[in-house]
Amino acid sequence: MTTVTKTGDSTVERHDVVRPGMCGHNSLLLGQIGDWTWEAVSRVCDTDVLRAEDATGRPTYLSFYYYRVRGGRLFQPRTPGFGDHLQTSSRVFDFGSESVLTLHRIRRFTRPPSSPPPPFDVDEFYAGTDLDCLYVENFNRWIGRGGQAGNADLVTASPKGFHHRHLPALPDRYSPRRCFHRARTTGTFRADPAELVDVDETTVTYRVDPTRDLNGVGLLYFAAYFSIVDWALLRWWRSRGRSDDAFMRRVVTDQQLCYLGNADAGCEITIRLRVRRHPAETAEIVDLTLHEGDRPLAVCTLHLSDEEMP
Repeated sequence: MTTVTKTGDSTVERHDVVRPGMCGHNSLLLGQIGDWTWEAVSRVCDTDVLRAEDATGRPTYLSFYYYRVRGGRLFQPRTPGFGDHLQTSSRVFDFGSESVLTLHRIRRFTRPPSSPPPPFDVDEFYAGTDLDCLYVENFNRWIGRGGQAGNADLVTASPKGFHHRHLPALPDRYSPRRCFHRARTTGTFRADPAELVDVDETTVTYRVDPTRDLNGVGLLYFAAYFSIVDWALLRWWRSRGRSDDAFMRRVVTDQQLCYLGNADAGCEITIRLRVRRHPAETAEIVDLTLHEGDRPLAVCTLHLSDEEMP
């Protein structure tokens, strides 16, 4: 049901059949794509990401620092259903010994594709012109646990044997580092916040659930951040008198999330949600900031289309 092929020094092609554990109105597909990032990095960097260790033998983890997913009415993360075929082209880029960037272009078919995917083109990826594609950008950093107990003390920890110098460099015009800085300092990924018109604002509190939010090493799971964002968004959605059925048919054309910290089971996360519009656009722009006390955990910006899923 899955085939994975390394097609070059920095490229991987894969074909997957959608199963129940990787689709739905949740973050399952985003978690699955994150696994594909780990697999792509493992294959092109000759590193077992699942078992990576630093020079002292301590575990290191390829953590998610930035996750962006772009789609549209025809194909977004909640679109795939049981038995669909996903054809994914991935390319990995060098960001030094401590970080790595992976781009995924995902195409969906209702039956096995009859032709190979087109060549991976970076300019086409960032233009995002193919409405039948999902474009996913993952920027990852190697981390390990520091000397303090808990998930707040995480430090940079490059693994031994991580081969990256052969990877291509991303053109500087596409570097995500500028948008990282903007999100950290302004609380939004939008480059034009002064032009936006306020629509609504609310604050909610979420308690980290140890039965569903943590991964196998006890860290707040990267895909759980998306679930927490959706949890907060649904509460705002209902407060506006909108139905759950309409929530499940919503179209998110662009979602960006920057991970700034981790959290322990049972901790309370304060989520500030702000909804705005641009006078020249029809989408609702939703910014969410997540904090544990004064400590920032994440910034997320998503674009809610005025259309609904077919």
